Amino acid sequence: MDILSVRGASVIMNCSAYCETPPKIEWKKDGTLLNLVSDDRRQLLPDGSLLINSVVHSKHNKPDEGYYQCVATVESLGSIVSRTAKLTVAGLPRFTSQPELSSVYKGNSAILNCEVNVDLAPFVRWEQDRQPLSLDDRVFKLPSGALLIGNATDTDGGFYRCVIESGGTPKYSEEAELKILP
Repeated sequence: MDILSVRGASVIMNCSAYCETPPKIEWKKDGTLLNLVSDDRRQLLPDGSLLINSVVHSKHNKPDEGYYQCVATVESLGSIVSRTAKLTVAGLPRFTSQPELSSVYKGNSAILNCEVNVDLAPFVRWEQDRQPLSLDDRVFKLPSGALLIGNATDTDGGFYRCVIESGGTPKYSEEAELKILP
């Protein structure tokens, strides 16, 4: 299963291999076996999973991003290799546009902007009056992260903000009021 993480977060990649004789578990990154003995950030957990503490990612140094495989070996039987899992590290969370004060006539549609780096759009959620906003077929998040409110009603009025929740501390946009006009 592919994983999207952010810099500084921890990641666990699962590996399950069953045999009467417990297998030796190792991990490959980009086709090369990892030396986990001398690695202070990456460790093999007792169940065979790989833990990466504090994912490292910068413009010129991306040691954690790549393709991972779990290798299970039983001395007398041989080895099996898992499917490849891709670890992608998203950029730092930042807003390229934020919600702004707006008004809409009752029954019309409103769009509140909240654009983030494209790799973080799946991690955007919305709040109304600082409470999590329930999405449905009338109120929904666009692929960009923006919020579309169709057929506006009085209950849609309030203060909105978007939140990026990608593993670290949540990052909040500025709040903007949506006024519903009669």
